Amino acid sequence: MRLNKEQLTYLEENLGKTILPLTIFENEDWPGAQPIEVLLYYKLKEWTFEQYQESFLKAADHFNLFSSRMIKIDDDKYALHYCTDGVEFHHLPSIDESFDNIDIEDIKKKIVRIKTLPGEPLLSLTGIEIKDGWLGGVSVSHAVGDGISLIYFLYVWGCIIEGKDPKTFPVPSTQRLFKGRPVSSDKIDKVFTPPLAELNDVIQNRVKSKIEKYTIREYITDEFFNEHKKKAKLENEDYNLSSNQIVTCYLLKKYHDHVLPHTDRIRLLIPIDLREIHPDVDSLYIGNAVFDGFIEFTKDEINKMSIYEIAYRLKEAVIKARSKDLITTISQVSPYGITFKAEIFKSYRPYNVERDIVSSNMTHLNDLEALGIGEERGKFVYIEIPNQTSFVMLKEKSGRIFAEISGRYPFK
Repeated sequence: MRLNKEQLTYLEENLGKTILPLTIFENEDWPGAQPIEVLLYYKLKEWTFEQYQESFLKAADHFNLFSSRMIKIDDDKYALHYCTDGVEFHHLPSIDESFDNIDIEDIKKKIVRIKTLPGEPLLSLTGIEIKDGWLGGVSVSHAVGDGISLIYFLYVWGCIIEGKDPKTFPVPSTQRLFKGRPVSSDKIDKVFTPPLAELNDVIQNRVKSKIEKYTIREYITDEFFNEHKKKAKLENEDYNLSSNQIVTCYLLKKYHDHVLPHTDRIRLLIPIDLREIHPDVDSLYIGNAVFDGFIEFTKDEINKMSIYEIAYRLKEAVIKARSKDLITTISQVSPYGITFKAEIFKSYRPYNVERDIVSSNMTHLNDLEALGIGEERGKFVYIEIPNQTSFVMLKEKSGRIFAEISGRYPFK
C-alpha cells in the first residue's frame, strides 16, 4: 500500500487519537467477518424511533469506540477511525402484531447487518414498532470490541432509556478510546477506504461465501448443575468443576458429531478476559480484551471419556491459559490499547470452521436485571456471534440458563 507524504502525515498525526490500529489477531480474524447481532424487545411503546435513536447515539458517544468506521492503513492492516457518522439507523415499517405472535425468524432477516470493511459504519440499530412495543436489532463489528464491551454499551443505553443519572454510568477506560474530534467519513482520503476487490482473497472469500448457520436451544436447570456436580465428585474427588465447564463438556459430548462431522480432532476455544488477569488492563477497557485459550480432543477421546473427565481437562487448560505470567508475556498495553507480541502469531491458528468450536459464557449479556433494567420492561430475544460453530450460554430469566448450539447443518 503506497501512501504519499500528505497521507502518511495524516496517519502519523492521528494515530492514537482518532485512528486506532487493530491488533495482529483482529487484522487476521475480523475484516469481512460477520458481526455480533442482538435483538431486543422493549415495551416502552410511547417512545418514538427518534428517541431510541437519540439515546443510542448518546451511548455511542459515551463509549466512542462504537462511533467508528474501518480504514486500511497498510498492506493487510486496518484501523478504526472516529467518525461523526459511524452509527447507522434503519427504521423499518411497523408490524401489526403483538410480540407473542411475531415470527422471530422473519425479523432476523430484516435486521440490517453492518459490514466490517473499509469505509463502512461498524454499528447499526434497526427499529421495528409492533403492537406492544419496539424491536431493536443491534449489529456491531467484532473489530470494535468484545462481548464485555457490548455489555457496557447496552447497559448505558438502557440507563439512558430509563432516565437514570449520567453520573452513575460506568466511566470507560481511556486505554482504547478515541481522543480529539470525529470527522465525517466523506472527509477521509479514499486511499484508506479501498473497495472489496482490492482487499486480499481471504477477506473477499469471507464476504462472498454463503453463510449456513443453524441453531438449536437447550435449557439447563439448576437441578442439572447440582446433579452433575455431585456425579463429578463421586467419580473423582478432584473434579471440582464450574457450572460453565460442566455444561460446555456436556454439549461437546452430545453435539460434536453433528456440529463437526468431517474431522477426527476438535479444538475447543475458550475466550479469556484479560481485564480479569493482566495487571495493566483496566476493568472498563473498551475493545477486544480477550485471548482464546484452547484444548484439543480427538473424537475418540470425547466418546470414551466421561463429561467430568473432559471438563477437568478443560479446567486445567483454562487455568494454564489464564496464567498471569503467560498473559503479561504475550500482551501489553500500548498508546493504542492492548497489543500482542508478534512472536506468538507464528504459532497462532485462527478459527477454523471445519475443526473448532467456540464456547462463550454470555449469561450476563442478556440478563436485563444485570444491565439495570427490570425484566418487566423488555427482554433479549436472541444473540448471535460471528462463529458458525459455537456453544453460547445465555440467560432467559433469573435461574433459567440456556445454551445455543450452532453449526452448519440443520438439527433434527
